[in-house]
Amino acid sequence: MRAVPAKPPARPDGTGSAGPAAGDAPATGATGADIEELARRLLDPVSRLIRADLRRGRERAGRLYDRGR
Repeated sequence: MRAVPAKPPARPDGTGSAGPAAGDAPATGATGADIEELARRLLDPVSRLIRADLRRGRERAGRLYDRGR
């Protein structure tokens, strides 16, 4: 079994953890319009996956139709 280090490794400049600090801005440079476009592109595939998961859950429970709607 491998031991897990107690704290993350220090940055090369010696300033603590390797990850971004809580107050740092993301370095992606994405604008609000880019985020809106990404959200619109992801909406259909994610909603399709959620509906399929709900359908499988109803099939497992023995209920083929959602009567609450």
